[in-house]
Amino acid sequence: MRLKVRTIPHKHHLMIDNQKAIKQRLSVLQGLEWSGVSRAAGMLTLGFGPRHEEKNFYGVPKQVSAWALHIQCAWTLSEAGKSIATEESIATPDEQANAFIISLQQLLARRSPVIVERVSGSSECGLVISLSQAFRLIVAPDVTSDAEDWRFFESKRDAAHFIVEGARIDPLSLP
Repeated sequence: MRLKVRTIPHKHHLMIDNQKAIKQRLSVLQGLEWSGVSRAAGMLTLGFGPRHEEKNFYGVPKQVSAWALHIQCAWTLSEAGKSIATEESIATPDEQANAFIISLQQLLARRSPVIVERVSGSSECGLVISLSQAFRLIVAPDVTSDAEDWRFFESKRDAAHFIVEGARIDPLSLP
């Protein structure tokens, strides 16, 4: 008698429903305030939810939002259907990029609170965040590169990061 051995694929080899995974992971943003905007070189960093004080690596206190979205691929921020910023807005010399971020921070402060109304994902790991006051953020990963496109995480030490690289969800970032 021959035993039939059934193998179960490791969870990281299973097909991932990108739209569903993105919506599930980022659904925590729904109803939260867009509370921060910054940049690090060519990366746009957005904060959502209540802000709190945390110390950086040097022990210096800084204000951080509960949730962070770091974007390193194509993105467009629009207001009432009109584009007001793209990744090109921060792909400039530091002085210009910093001035742009300050103007975006001021816009956010004037319109506060700007609330996340809906989050959706695409099969190519794109992301759309619909916000109150007719704001909309569209993130479009680069399918031609294996570089990191965007990541989402709770702003706590050792929090798990949800990472999209090369328009694919990093399977190690799934629960």
